[in-house]
Amino acid sequence: MSLTRSLCRPWRPLLAALAAVSLLLPAPWGGAQGVDNPAAPVSPTTVTLVCGPLPFVSDGSACERGIGAELARAACDKAGLACLFQQLPWPRAQKEVEMRQADILIGPFHTADREAWLDFSREHFYVDQMWLFRPVSDEGTLPDDLSISTIGVPLGWAVGGDLDKWPGVRVEAVRTVDLALNLVLSGRLDAVAAHARAVARYHASHPDRRLLPVGRPLSVQRSYMGFSKPFAGTLERRLFEAAYESLLTDSLYAEILARNKPFPEMRTEVAMRGHRFVAPP
Repeated sequence: MSLTRSLCRPWRPLLAALAAVSLLLPAPWGGAQGVDNPAAPVSPTTVTLVCGPLPFVSDGSACERGIGAELARAACDKAGLACLFQQLPWPRAQKEVEMRQADILIGPFHTADREAWLDFSREHFYVDQMWLFRPVSDEGTLPDDLSISTIGVPLGWAVGGDLDKWPGVRVEAVRTVDLALNLVLSGRLDAVAAHARAVARYHASHPDRRLLPVGRPLSVQRSYMGFSKPFAGTLERRLFEAAYESLLTDSLYAEILARNKPFPEMRTEVAMRGHRFVAPP
């Protein structure tokens, strides 16, 4: 027996063991979908979107109506993404994204607190002015802010204006904006912080009641698409946002705005993704 053959014999069990282990290891990335098997099916990643029942931005049991909802659906179609939509109470919709149970939140306003758990789209799709609303007095005089001691804020809303720092004023969280408006009209609250489109929808269903804004706007807020932190760095987010941004320069966006505007006299400004009113709301 040669010296070379005798030296190779101890390695034979080791080589056999390595070969056996290699059969147990997963194939390299893309192996099941690579050149050897190009027709293997790829399971699409389902993107989960949630919305709150906010008038003219997200409304409908599966986020099927409203500016934000319709834009999100069109972006999913354009990007070729498999998307699942669900409408939830606004605080719960936010919590779903914060707890990483959903990928995209439709229509959140940008706040510093939300940056901790939400990545905002580069572009917004709607602009709101937030006001304090009060009912017209029995004498027909316009409301003022001199006798405000209690202000209702819909649960989960970002209204701005540092209301909690107003001297002598108590801020109360109210479950929905419609409930807050009912409490104002019944005299249990002095004012409610809201945007004009919410009040417009309320007026449409309560034509015998009238609320008007007080003083100057509390803040100007913009509606974005919000992405959960894990979803923010994915290919699906990039595909969705690219499609979403392209829609903002498309005629479809102008059609969605026109179809969902809360006031007939509202003039939509497509290029600025905002609006202004020819007459006060």
